[in-house]
Amino acid sequence: MEANGKYRHTYTATASDISPAYRLTPNAMLMYFQDCFARLMTIHNIAAFDVIKQRLMWIITEVQIDIQPTVAYWSENFIVEIWVSELTSLRIYSDFRIVRKDNEQLIASGTSQWNILNLDTKRLATTDFLAHKLTVVPELMTAGHKKVRFPQPQSIDMQMEHRATRLDLDFNFHVSNRSYVSLALLTMPDRVLTSQMLSSLTVHWLRETYLDDVLTCRMSAMADGSYLHTLTNGEGMPVCELMSRWQPQAATADVSDVLSRDL
Repeated sequence: MEANGKYRHTYTATASDISPAYRLTPNAMLMYFQDCFARLMTIHNIAAFDVIKQRLMWIITEVQIDIQPTVAYWSENFIVEIWVSELTSLRIYSDFRIVRKDNEQLIASGTSQWNILNLDTKRLATTDFLAHKLTVVPELMTAGHKKVRFPQPQSIDMQMEHRATRLDLDFNFHVSNRSYVSLALLTMPDRVLTSQMLSSLTVHWLRETYLDDVLTCRMSAMADGSYLHTLTNGEGMPVCELMSRWQPQAATADVSDVLSRDL
C-alpha cells in the first residue's frame, strides 16, 4: 500500500526472525526493510529486474538502524514503512520504520543509501531517470544523511576468518550484505551477548566478494562503549565496516504469559 509517497507492507515473523530474547534479529530487520524497498521500486517499474534491462543494478552502500527493546513473537505481524527521503544526482536515500501491527509500537527505524551501478562501466549511474517516478518525502529518521565517519581502532580485540560459502551468496552471486553483518556480530564477546541487546547499527558496504573468498573480520572495542567491526578480503582491502552499539538487556516476559491465540 502506497500513500503520499510512503509504502507500507505487512510481514509475518517466522521462527528464524526471532532472537532468544523475543526481538527481531538484525538479519530479519535488514531483510524485510530491503524487501519492502524492492516492492516500492517494483510499483514504479524500477526494481532490480526492471533496470537490469538497461545494464543497471541497484546497490545498497550504507544503512543506519536504531533498534528499540520491542518484543516480537513468532507468527505475529509487523509493518515495514518506507519512503524516499532524498534524491541526489547519484544517491537515493530511503528512510524506514518497523512497527508492530497490533499497536504500531516502534521496533526499529533508520535510513539507507542506495546507488545505481552501470554494469558495463562499473561506475555509478545518475538517478535522473528516477526523478519523475519517485515521490520524495523529506522526513528523516536520523539526524541527517551525512556519512558517518568511523574512528580508527587503537587495538584489535577479536579476529576471525570465514571462507564464503554458497549460503552467503545473494541472487547476484555476491556475498549478501546481510552475511557481512552476521559475520561481524559473531565477533561480539559472550559477556555482551548474554547481558546486553543491540541498540544501533551503522553499516558501510564497500566492495563485493564472491564464493570461496576468505574474509577476515576484526573487532575493536571503542572508548565510548561501541564496537567497530571491519571485514577485509584476501588482499587486505576493507569490504564492509560496521559500528554496533549495545544497551543493557531489557526484561522479557515469558511468551506463554503474554501471548494469546484465538484458535
